[in-house]
Amino acid sequence: MGGLTIASAVFAVSLFASGCAKSKAPSSSSKVPAGTLTISGSTMLYPLNSVWAVEYHKLNPGVTISVAGTGSGFGISNAADGNITIGASDAYLTKSFKKRYPNLVNIPVALDDAQVIYNIPGIPDNVNLKMTPKLVAEIYMGKITNWDNPVFKKLNPQYKFPNLHIFVVHRADASGTTFDFTSLLTDTSKAWASKVGRSLSPDWPVGSGYLGSDAVVAAVKSTSGGIGYVGLGWVMEYHLASAALLNKAGNYVVGSVKTIAAAANSALKQGDFPADFDKSIVWNVSAKNAYPDSNFEFWMINKKQPNAGVTKSIKDLVNWALGPGQDAKYTVKTGFAPLPKSVLPNVKKLLAQVK
Repeated sequence: MGGLTIASAVFAVSLFASGCAKSKAPSSSSKVPAGTLTISGSTMLYPLNSVWAVEYHKLNPGVTISVAGTGSGFGISNAADGNITIGASDAYLTKSFKKRYPNLVNIPVALDDAQVIYNIPGIPDNVNLKMTPKLVAEIYMGKITNWDNPVFKKLNPQYKFPNLHIFVVHRADASGTTFDFTSLLTDTSKAWASKVGRSLSPDWPVGSGYLGSDAVVAAVKSTSGGIGYVGLGWVMEYHLASAALLNKAGNYVVGSVKTIAAAANSALKQGDFPADFDKSIVWNVSAKNAYPDSNFEFWMINKKQPNAGVTKSIKDLVNWALGPGQDAKYTVKTGFAPLPKSVLPNVKKLLAQVK
């Protein structure tokens, strides 16, 4: 990936967290109030949060930022309860979430995707097998159970598929990556929509559950016949084989920063994207090169902060992330697409709700 990778970001934040206590107090001219901010939640967003935390501390040594990858569900609920400053989430605030957590606002900070990864003997890691979202849904519903099923050969006639059981891997925790993944399956498979639906933590018909994206990667890599789903950053970091998914325009597209951005721009150009971002980008975009499982990444923030100093610290951090933090050396190098500039006015309005 270049620059700070997922592995090095984890190490850097560990050093950062241990070193912050030794930092000198900021001078009276510091633009950002001294204090501790906590960002916890999405394991997909964890690498970018980690890089941002390290860089922001360099610029504002009086601000301590601790970062953890605990799953989007944890991030959402704990931000609402005031246990953490910012909850990282791959999922937006749905109507049910808004009803449950009326004190939260979701702030888009980047774009990412959910990619289907696999480990099939005889298929090189640099091959992006063609798959349809409906096919993936059938695998995760237990209707397709073996890699020698004719549907794989029909879509990918140049490859030989083994007589091998498909080992289905999914997240065991409340996961925003799962929300994005099941959103695509819900929008493309009537059977999935009626029996499972979109959720952070669905009632999985089949498969084995693992905690966090790192565990999903490990399970798929170590199991012949494995299939799972993670974000672009994990695919880039570990050189994982990932599927080229059929999009609404009828093209098979591989997830990348460019195809994620194409999906977002296409969704925004349709003119009906909600100002509070409570809608998935997945599938319903017309761009030929749009990756069909792309989505915004969010910071969930409590609208009511304990005091003006904390509010200022949060807003200063968010404004930095929305500005200099969008640079490719942070976003692209960790597997994220920067936010389209056209969304920033609405994002700033959402941030203004934090008091």
